[in-house]
Amino acid sequence: MRLVTSRWHVVIFISFVVVVAITLLPYRSPMWETSSAPVSSDIEILPGKNAVHGTETVPGKETIYGTIPVNVPGAIPDEEAEHSEETLRITEQHSKTSKFHLLIPANGPHLQLCRAIVSSTILGYPVPVLNGWKKTGDLDASISHLAKVRNVMQYLDNLPTDSDDDLVLIVDGYDVVFQLPADVLIQRYFDVIEAANARIAAQFGQDSVDSLSGENSPRQTILFGSDKVCWPDIEGRPACWAVPEDVGIPVGAFGPVDGGMDGNMPRWLNSGTIIGPVGNMREFFAATLERIEATYNAQNKFGESDQMYMADIWGEQEFWRSVDIHNHNFHDDVDPNTLAPDGKPDLIIPTKVPGQKTEFHIGMDYESGLFQTRAGNDRFVQYIAFNQTTSDGTASALITQNVVESQIFAISDVLEADPKDIITDIRLGTNLVTKTIYGLFHCAGDKSPLNHLWYQQWFQPYARPLLEAGARSIKEKKEISNVLIDGRKWVVAHSFPITSRKGVYVAGAWADLDDQWLTWKELCLPFKDQLFGAE
Repeated sequence: MRLVTSRWHVVIFISFVVVVAITLLPYRSPMWETSSAPVSSDIEILPGKNAVHGTETVPGKETIYGTIPVNVPGAIPDEEAEHSEETLRITEQHSKTSKFHLLIPANGPHLQLCRAIVSSTILGYPVPVLNGWKKTGDLDASISHLAKVRNVMQYLDNLPTDSDDDLVLIVDGYDVVFQLPADVLIQRYFDVIEAANARIAAQFGQDSVDSLSGENSPRQTILFGSDKVCWPDIEGRPACWAVPEDVGIPVGAFGPVDGGMDGNMPRWLNSGTIIGPVGNMREFFAATLERIEATYNAQNKFGESDQMYMADIWGEQEFWRSVDIHNHNFHDDVDPNTLAPDGKPDLIIPTKVPGQKTEFHIGMDYESGLFQTRAGNDRFVQYIAFNQTTSDGTASALITQNVVESQIFAISDVLEADPKDIITDIRLGTNLVTKTIYGLFHCAGDKSPLNHLWYQQWFQPYARPLLEAGARSIKEKKEISNVLIDGRKWVVAHSFPITSRKGVYVAGAWADLDDQWLTWKELCLPFKDQLFGAE
């Protein structure tokens, strides 16, 4: 067994151990079949275009080579292609292969944006596309949050229909920090979706949602982060009252409901974190834009809130689902007005016309397996070292479950140490109520905890070498996971341009629809001390 020869090896080893351990922590570990299909090749294309035991700490809290012009079929051989930073690398979809897209709405440089870029790159996420970068007018997110909807819609509209089964993750640009690797997030997404669809099927007396038919047949494919308040809190909105009360968390788990936010269940939609298939997301964002165009009122102080329009669509979806469930269970045709809560005369009761689409497959990540929203959760989110043993003297099952079976575990050859001894020294952000180590943290509400939170991230002491390693791994076209997830291989949608840059200077992001590579120097170099230094 070889010994580690440098601090670099230690850093790489620790990062692999964390990937192994937290991939398997709180979720069941299905037997994945390793694909024998070859790794897909790369093409160059514009972004978005066709071609709990532990110790607590206080929170801070086809194979084608070449360059394909936009909207022009075919390609030239790779050896004849010119590569530059004016073209965007995107991994070609292959049989049983899907892409993972990361979109970050952002219109200018900021320390918090760089923290999102650094943490996502370290953890193996696709190179982000910054939606709305330096845009003006209706596309300027510094003026209106509705620009986020318009910019993302442009990106989704420019993806070909054969991308509809890809996954797209959208996170706010200035208040999100990633904690768990990309493959963990993808697997958790499918776990949450599977469980949610089983519940939906049971509500209709079916074994599977596949047995439900029709334009508005319910199922869940889009996940939002959940919130403890309905915002904007406009009287009577279905987004506030028509959404599920049972979120799968025991009543009282957050303490007494005393009028404060902390004791509330995370029942409501937060638009800062979203994940779902490209096709369903395109339909949902189109519906959101239609609602904005139909209902926008400049006199409404919340009129620029993307969350209001998105949540309204979800609230109406849930209302009509409840009508359908009632009709199914009682074999009648209920008057929708009778399903509204009594004693609240100001409630807005949704209406619809024949053939109207009301089902957009929206659901919430209630238990924060993917997204941990901050507001109302400061008391329930802690950074924990899983360093205690169970009653039989073994390490916590959350840590040890199937770790040694992982293929990544072969990295242990480089170090004479038990990986379990290393993982127990790492503190991971954990929701103490749901007993979940979350995928990313969304600092909704007060942003002041973000600075301290950054220095609590397990990777922060090694952020610079891990960023270099993460960028190199993505650039070498490694798959997101070496096992199948949902029966598919997963690859990054966007990678780095071919460049002579080295080290952290390889890192950066793409400006959407503009074929522009944003370098590390212009994005994040001014913030290097806050990113890599000590607190």
